[in-house]
Amino acid sequence: MTTLEEYLSAQTPAFRKKVKAEFRQMSLQCAVSRLRYEQNLTQQEVARKLQLSQSAVSKIERNALDVKLSDLVRYVNILGGKLSLQVDLPSGEKIVVALANFEHSDDC
Repeated sequence: MTTLEEYLSAQTPAFRKKVKAEFRQMSLQCAVSRLRYEQNLTQQEVARKLQLSQSAVSKIERNALDVKLSDLVRYVNILGGKLSLQVDLPSGEKIVVALANFEHSDDC
């Protein structure tokens, strides 16, 4: 039986890159949806709390990499989670920015 690693190593670099991108998207989808599941809430209930449509909540969960950061922060906050952003600098230094109270602003 072939392992996943063996299968992927036999594929083209473009294919492996696409699989890695899909894996990252699915991992984030799982993490975002898990927060709602742990609160025993439906998408409709979360939508009411966020004052959004159920389809907007579904889009946040389905396309977490491509939603606005402010929407993702609101989603996580409303469910009691805390979102942070880690920036890995070329120097090796890591900067973590807490986004719990993040609101969109045009100011730096």
